Amino acid sequence: MKFNILKGPFVKSKNSTHKIMNNLLIALIPIILFSFYKNGIVLYLNDKTDLYGMFYPLIFVFIGTITTFIVETLYAYIFLKKRKNELINYIKNSFSLIPGLFVSLVLPLNTPLEILVFGCFVATIIGKMIYGGFGKNIFNPALIGCLFVVSTYSSIINTNGGYINKYELDTIGSATPLTNVKLQEGIGSYETLVEPYGTLEDFFFGMVPGSVGETCSFLIILAFFYLMFKRVIKWKIPVIYVGTVFIMTYIIGSINDFGIWYPLFHILSGGLLFGAVFMATDPVTSPTTSVGQIIYALFLGILTVLFRFNTSAPEGVLTSILTMNMFVMLLDKIGSSSKIAIDKIIIPLLICIALIVGISINIGNKYNKEQTDTNFNIIEKTDNYYIATQKGNGGPIKAKLYITNAKITNIEILEHNETPSYYKLVEDSNYINKLINNQENIEEVDTVSGATISSSALKKLVNNVLTDMER
Repeated sequence: MKFNILKGPFVKSKNSTHKIMNNLLIALIPIILFSFYKNGIVLYLNDKTDLYGMFYPLIFVFIGTITTFIVETLYAYIFLKKRKNELINYIKNSFSLIPGLFVSLVLPLNTPLEILVFGCFVATIIGKMIYGGFGKNIFNPALIGCLFVVSTYSSIINTNGGYINKYELDTIGSATPLTNVKLQEGIGSYETLVEPYGTLEDFFFGMVPGSVGETCSFLIILAFFYLMFKRVIKWKIPVIYVGTVFIMTYIIGSINDFGIWYPLFHILSGGLLFGAVFMATDPVTSPTTSVGQIIYALFLGILTVLFRFNTSAPEGVLTSILTMNMFVMLLDKIGSSSKIAIDKIIIPLLICIALIVGISINIGNKYNKEQTDTNFNIIEKTDNYYIATQKGNGGPIKAKLYITNAKITNIEILEHNETPSYYKLVEDSNYINKLINNQENIEEVDTVSGATISSSALKKLVNNVLTDMER
């Protein structure tokens, strides 16, 4: 028997899709207002911004939303030759506001407005219109726009402050929770991963650095129940996606004698919950069959853990969803076939289970040891100097550290592959001299905002040399 697989959303009346989008907007309103409070009102009350800065989170979201509306309207007018009532009807049914709304919620607030606008342009044209418009796109348009911005302009965004607002910069530091994971030797600990931001309660209620709409787990979970109650989304994809990440990080944490806090940290950090509820469930770019949704969600979890632990990128949600968007038709074919041949689903599920257990054990064992910093390497040392390398953001940073009377007196960077704009931030901040002058209390030296990984690598390099000198 042959099945024809069609893409959603599937509607029973012409108003159903409008109801879906209206409920989606209702679910997002509390999240937008929370961002206004966290990134606007809190800053204003603590004298970190002016009145314009207080309302800037709302302005940011509005500009992203209106940009995709304008771009798609112009596209329909110029290229699709829509006019008057035909144009109005097209815009009513194209939901052109949605991609821009999501682009603005997934990006950091410190994204320059011109880059936000360009990202929304890419989301509309590249992510949506070249495929034929609403309902015909293969990839989530908002994530295409975000991927373009993050991969092309990340250095500019980080120079502008990255994911940290001005209040968090003073009270927390210069790294988001998942970026902070990359700065730890080994797998980290509760003291190094959670305590710098408070407690897991702070993560749950969103008072940690992150994207505009992704930090408040509490509101995202409420949105999930609301959207499920309204039958906008089904539970399978979000629950199985998040559950897979929970199981895998629980295994990794258990191997390293961590408690339940470790998987909870990974679930409440970054864009996992937001991505699982709002992005992975997009009816156009996710499977329509139950079996397809299950396999889709399982692989989303597997890929997210792989990206978080085995790449330099701290997040993994965006790339996981876009990767799985490519396989939606295949997964739905498997799902349809399994209705008449149950054995068709057994092998994919066994593969998923094997990957979940095998990858988790492998990652857990990788860190389950008394670990010296494997990213540090001494090339040459004498009584007067060390030549050593430390892994940075772009590769090894090679430096010569001059020694006098068991003290580091000068540091000369011999080679590095860091992004030029990141490294310029390090140079302009006089960071190397700060490390030299405070080498007896090296842990108290703050990393450079916008160049966290690069400056942290230099700090580790100095600390590792000091440790070796004491042996």
